[in-house]
Amino acid sequence: MSTTRRAIRAASAPDILFKAQRALRTIVQALVVLLPTANLAALAVVSYLNEQTDVIVPAWIFAGLNAVIVVTALVMGLVARLMAVPGVNDILARIGLGSVPRSALEE
Repeated sequence: MSTTRRAIRAASAPDILFKAQRALRTIVQALVVLLPTANLAALAVVSYLNEQTDVIVPAWIFAGLNAVIVVTALVMGLVARLMAVPGVNDILARIGLGSVPRSALEE
């Protein structure tokens, strides 16, 4: 058994460092992925509608879409922060989703 694994072994998962940074990183990741993807898809749909029909999509649709994406990213950051709470992290570690592998916890 490695010394690292022996150092981690405990009845509960160790405390997570930089909890706020994890949440902020999750928000940035969500925005980097969701904003361009959703806007390009919406732009493709709008372009198709404009070519095939006389439907004009108002600009507030894009603003609303981006607002929904920003709220989604903020909720994802909140969930990431909640998952860094020690009690929640202990539960997640026991099912294999914590900050350390389940095998690092003492049974």
